[in-house]
Amino acid sequence: MEQYRENDLVDACRLLFGAHTGVNRDFLKYMQPDGLRRAYRRRAREFHPDVAPATADQARRNELFRRSVEAYELLTVYLQQRRVTVAPPRPKPQRCSRPNPCQDRTANERYYSGLFPSVELKIGLFLYYRGHISYQSLVRSLLWQREQRPPLGELACKWGWLKEEAIPVILKATFIPGFFGERAVKMGFLKEQQLRVLLFHQRSLHQPIGRYFVTNGLITEDLLRRSLRECAIHNRKVCEGRS
Repeated sequence: MEQYRENDLVDACRLLFGAHTGVNRDFLKYMQPDGLRRAYRRRAREFHPDVAPATADQARRNELFRRSVEAYELLTVYLQQRRVTVAPPRPKPQRCSRPNPCQDRTANERYYSGLFPSVELKIGLFLYYRGHISYQSLVRSLLWQREQRPPLGELACKWGWLKEEAIPVILKATFIPGFFGERAVKMGFLKEQQLRVLLFHQRSLHQPIGRYFVTNGLITEDLLRRSLRECAIHNRKVCEGRS
């Protein structure tokens, strides 16, 4: 079973439930799926690119929506594993396996079929709104991409901006809202400019998200290339419409 660091779970809860929420071990212990879903839906309505009007801070909204998706996915898996740990299910009798079309992974996945949003989009969201990939595939791709990047603290230490002994101090400061870099700035370990440079470099090390969809057989190379061109044209038209 995969284990998650407590501070990652706390950060995810604060993002979805609000920084004012008193998140601690008891909160994680008694958190319920229904409450998690309600908190996620509130955040989705607040930050979803298809719901929120096009504004100057659209890039920030898109980033918060992406973080909310990652937080919800992380906490959902945590709750599933917590249930298995607390009350392991009884083993079911073995049956002869037979093909079942209902077990197809894509059968229960949600594909978008509404109006195409008139805001700038990254390629993952573009593919989703075009109906080429499911919502669940988009979430998995974001998590996959996140796993490719080195930890922010590791980069800061490598560049001499942070001492290794400061990392556990920052990680343990769960009473300070925000992610690792934001905490480091609030605690005086990093400067705002340093954090921006670190985040930019960290994102530059990402694998292209389109590679995930092609490698996993969700789309073809040709469709990816065509979608990249269409996405660039779409974003250019959106920018021209604002000017």
